[in-house]
Amino acid sequence: MAENRLVYCNRLLQTGLALIPACLGLFAFINNVSDWHGTVERMVLPLLSMADNVAADTQGWRALDIRFLAHLAYGFVTLLELCMGLMAAYAVTGMARHCRSTFAKFRQYSHIACLACMFGAFIYCFIFFTIGGDWFLSWKNENLMFLQDDSLNYATVLVIVFLCLRFSDEEVG
Repeated sequence: MAENRLVYCNRLLQTGLALIPACLGLFAFINNVSDWHGTVERMVLPLLSMADNVAADTQGWRALDIRFLAHLAYGFVTLLELCMGLMAAYAVTGMARHCRSTFAKFRQYSHIACLACMFGAFIYCFIFFTIGGDWFLSWKNENLMFLQDDSLNYATVLVIVFLCLRFSDEEVG
């Protein structure tokens, strides 16, 4: 009996952890859509155009100073974040529904949450940290220096959630 409670508590905590990528993705989508033009003007366009960037002239060739591309890039990232959030929300729903089911059924949805975490880590590490940071040199723009730190923080949280879900001591019961 106590073992069953332990398994149930473990599954509830895992379900709660899976809420993190769900909320990150869904909140990012809501935030992105609610201030679309402001964010494109303040962040995306300056990043892609490398405006206010202290980069050497030899690095400025990669700048994209096209407003349409800024909207397209922001839309692409917003869509990816929404996909991560929806994938994780689906996993949370399945995990909650199968908290008292078999290990295999619960784990099926837990794996989906792990995929959402990996997808999110990819988004934040590759798109924001690598492309935004090293291709468009956000760290050389005083107004965008936060981009790499923030993206690394998000990716780190997602990796922690992934590890907790993936290597949970679940086979207790």
